[in-house]
Amino acid sequence: SKSVNGVGDITIDPFIVSWHSKNWHWAIGLDINLPTGRYKEGDARQSIGANYWSYEPLFAFTYMGDTGWELSSKLMYNIKTKNTDSNYQSGDEFHADYLLGYRNNGWAYGLGGYFLKQTTDDTLNGRSVGLNGNKGQVLAFGPHVQYMGKNGDQFIFQWQHETAVKNRFEGDK
Repeated sequence: SKSVNGVGDITIDPFIVSWHSKNWHWAIGLDINLPTGRYKEGDARQSIGANYWSYEPLFAFTYMGDTGWELSSKLMYNIKTKNTDSNYQSGDEFHADYLLGYRNNGWAYGLGGYFLKQTTDDTLNGRSVGLNGNKGQVLAFGPHVQYMGKNGDQFIFQWQHETAVKNRFEGDK
């Protein structure tokens, strides 16, 4: 029944490098998630931030076919540091966003979503948490509709249903 407002953890990208050809587009980069959001140990309702740093190398690609078909994905690996207030360290995660769609006259339609799999255990005081290290996972999918105007303004609607959820909140986005 409580809510908290404020700025959460901020992500910076010190570099993004991209390459482009007729139909293919690639990018690599590094996201750094800063522990800037308010954190209160023992009270998740008061916490907006995670209270730890994380480093996330990424690789993204898009194939834009001559007939309007698009395949895009962004692959990321999130490496997390320890929350020094709680001595808890969340496990590292691989995750990917994806889209398979068709573009025509400023409109795009398709199926999009994301996949996340935690690859290392959560630890508390250096010891694994729970029976399986509290490893999380999720697979989400759903419709994606986008309109891009001639001046670059965009409208995007997407709905994503989460399935195969373990050790995470489950829902629809």
